[in-house]
Amino acid sequence: MRRPLTGSALLLTVLFAATGTLSGQAPQASDKRPAFEVASVKRNMSIASDGGMRVEPGGRLAATNMGVFPLVAVAYGESMNALRPPQILGAPEWLQSEHYDIVAKAADAADMDNFDKTRLLLRTLLEDRFKLRVRREQRPLSVYALVRAKADGTLGPNIKQSIPDCYAPSAKCGFGGGPVNHIKGEAIPMAILVQVLAGATGRIVVDRTGLQGGFRLDMEYSPDQTVSDSPSVFTAVQEQLGLKLESTKAPVPVVVIDHVERPMLD
Repeated sequence: MRRPLTGSALLLTVLFAATGTLSGQAPQASDKRPAFEVASVKRNMSIASDGGMRVEPGGRLAATNMGVFPLVAVAYGESMNALRPPQILGAPEWLQSEHYDIVAKAADAADMDNFDKTRLLLRTLLEDRFKLRVRREQRPLSVYALVRAKADGTLGPNIKQSIPDCYAPSAKCGFGGGPVNHIKGEAIPMAILVQVLAGATGRIVVDRTGLQGGFRLDMEYSPDQTVSDSPSVFTAVQEQLGLKLESTKAPVPVVVIDHVERPMLD
């Protein structure tokens, strides 16, 4: 039985934006909803547990073996952040258990030249093909606040300010490959780091560090101290990054699903 695409898989869904354009420019206002020119939606009946979404050159989006739940998380998130599972309420079970292959093409590649534009196109696709209707609310949820651990604000040995030209051909911005318990990257903003830490902790993480710009970071931890000498994610954040995860409650934007239907398939 395959597992639903939540947690780390959901995180990978949204991070495709961080390795391409890092801009989050607001789209221009228009009376017409932005929509893909053509889109194909097919049911994926495989038992594979992997899946993902990518933006391809020429204004093309491809989602393979994806549940609707992570697509909603990306489409209704903010900036470069996807919604975490506790932020999506009223979802029927099939939004996670049933998976789909979606291929969509924008009328113009410029319609997908930043993440905000791509998100709006995906939102329209879900509303048109899955008859998705949602409303937004703010609700208090248990979260971790990412703060600076030291009173003087100094950071740990494994994080440094990084200002590379991410558009240069030789640039290596974003996260590199490697094990899930090794967080290593270049030009990583706090907005992306909190998403990674949310996946590692299983709880929404909000940024209260006050840190701006991108950072080079290299943090290693173990999700299970009974089988490894590496520190927990909480210890690693404090010792290696000079930051701290504090448990608290905070008002968090949520999306409540009022209506959704299985799509007519192509």
